[in-house]
Amino acid sequence: MKTDFDYLDSLREKISRDYHEAYQIVAQAKLNYTYLKAPNGRPTKLRLEDWILVRTKAFKEKFGDWETAYKKRYLLYHEAVKQLSGNEFEKQAGKTLTEQVSEHFASIGGLAHSPLFGEVVLDRKGAEDSFRHGVGRSKAIAFAAVKEVIETGILIDYHDNHKGRGYDTAVLSAPIDIRKERFICYIVVHRRKNFNRFYLHEVWTEKSLTSVRSNAVQRQPSHLQGTAKVLQDIVCASTLPEIFFDENGEPHLEG
Repeated sequence: MKTDFDYLDSLREKISRDYHEAYQIVAQAKLNYTYLKAPNGRPTKLRLEDWILVRTKAFKEKFGDWETAYKKRYLLYHEAVKQLSGNEFEKQAGKTLTEQVSEHFASIGGLAHSPLFGEVVLDRKGAEDSFRHGVGRSKAIAFAAVKEVIETGILIDYHDNHKGRGYDTAVLSAPIDIRKERFICYIVVHRRKNFNRFYLHEVWTEKSLTSVRSNAVQRQPSHLQGTAKVLQDIVCASTLPEIFFDENGEPHLEG
């Protein structure tokens, strides 16, 4: 991006005088564990004042909604975080799919490590919860990518005290390949006081989310439409050139 330094300086001055928006940005980020984090979950390379600056409404109106643009770039163009053959969790005599997935989770240590939230438990209960929301063949295969999506995916949604139930929900998403076809997978993590647990995952073909003629989201059960719509809004958003971003997904401010 070609930086308008005079504009940035005037915006910094405005924030220093009227810090209400800055306070809201910091408070929300602390709530969802993204404070001083870049979109890829790593520590920001920006100074605190610039970390706030690029998240203000005025900055995004001037240069574009870079946070959504980064998420779109990641989901549509980033290398798949897991390559799956399509043979994962095929039917086995005398063994249920739940048992296969539970054994897989146990074989990889029963944990994933999110850069934002720390350890996430992968267990039989999580598999059963995900099954209760429906399961097709692609979703079943994608159980083999749950760990990678949690560990390398981006945060696309967060709900504090979800529906007043006493826990938060974080939604992480990443691209995966199944039989060399690109899918976008999202994971819902339940965040309680003392632990995080895998709860649900779904997969979407890239085409089903990006096609203007697709009504795949509307055909989903109502409890799944919300996150699917968040994904669809991201992948159909405006783009920004790659040079706009640093290696962590935040704007270059040095010009």
